Amino acid sequence: MPAVWNPLAARRGELLDRALAPEVHAERWARRYDGRLGELNRWVDHVRDTTYENVPYLDPAAAASGPRVLVLMGDPSGDAEDGSGFVSKHDNDPTAHNTYVATERAKLGYDISLHWHVVPWWVANPAKPVRALEREAVRAAPYLAALVEMLDPAPSEVVLLGRPATRAWARLAEAGLPDALREATVAHAPHPGPLVFHRHDAATGRGNSDLVVEAMRLAGQRARGEKVRPPAGGPAGRRRPF
Repeated sequence: MPAVWNPLAARRGELLDRALAPEVHAERWARRYDGRLGELNRWVDHVRDTTYENVPYLDPAAAASGPRVLVLMGDPSGDAEDGSGFVSKHDNDPTAHNTYVATERAKLGYDISLHWHVVPWWVANPAKPVRALEREAVRAAPYLAALVEMLDPAPSEVVLLGRPATRAWARLAEAGLPDALREATVAHAPHPGPLVFHRHDAATGRGNSDLVVEAMRLAGQRARGEKVRPPAGGPAGRRRPF
């Protein structure tokens, strides 16, 4: 029996794991083609069929009130395809757990946020030739553009988590951002993976987890039209992308 790596999701009865929570996973899986995100997941099927890549589905529990905040990491892991089959903060892995904890602290609910990747397929897939994420970001640009064009409303906030996502986004920007994303506010924060999330940023001395929470909190406040509280520690908290 696999271990529980996302205890927050497990405690709330949301864990997406075929072995540990088969009923939860089956219910979410049955809903993957429902509603507005169902249209996106049918598009995911098309991307799979035309690229022959491992592309997990978007979580049908996300963006219930519209995807106003798009949270992006670099690319999915093999677990996203072979584990739950979804990109979700309810997945049974440490990165999903840290992401879930950060969104709770930031009060960035699933009602307005959607989690995805700059490159929607698993770049390090051993069945494929060795590839670089930044190069794959250029190849993936039309797919991110297609996804964003289907989102209604278009996201007003983008949160990039981790250096790989930032580098991939930079290459994507060089290739030309989708029109719907050119006016979005883009924030950068460390990766929520277990090797990074609990460390401190060398440039600011602040905890990486606090920086992730801050980026998410500000994005959520702006997306909801709330008064934005300045970052703790002032401008130094945004000295550089991660």
